[in-house]
Amino acid sequence: MNALRRIHAALVTGGVVIDAQPVSPRPAVETSAGRAGTLDMRDWGKIIQAVDERVAETIDSGLWMNEGEHSYVVSDTFQSGDELIDTVKNWQGTQIPEALVRRLSGAKGQAYVHQDIRLRVLRSL
Repeated sequence: MNALRRIHAALVTGGVVIDAQPVSPRPAVETSAGRAGTLDMRDWGKIIQAVDERVAETIDSGLWMNEGEHSYVVSDTFQSGDELIDTVKNWQGTQIPEALVRRLSGAKGQAYVHQDIRLRVLRSL
């Protein structure tokens, strides 16, 4: 992964990079009325798999050490269902099922996407 090689070159030995990625294949979507459905982020998962393979290559080559991984749930908050649709439709590797679009369209009050986030700590060697 060219980016990690360039970052490595810019860091002092022992410097740290935090890699945080959403990893939920179907993150939950909620409105003030309750659960509305899930997004389809399986295509995003394929991108993350490819990134993980490249990160593993840089670790195997001796540039980085993986000091650990942590998981968190992060909730993105939107002012309405329409704002959620307008924003999420531009997320790479993400589809909004039509049934979810119908439930969110015109929904009043805040809407949320709850995603599992993997945080990885890479230390420069």
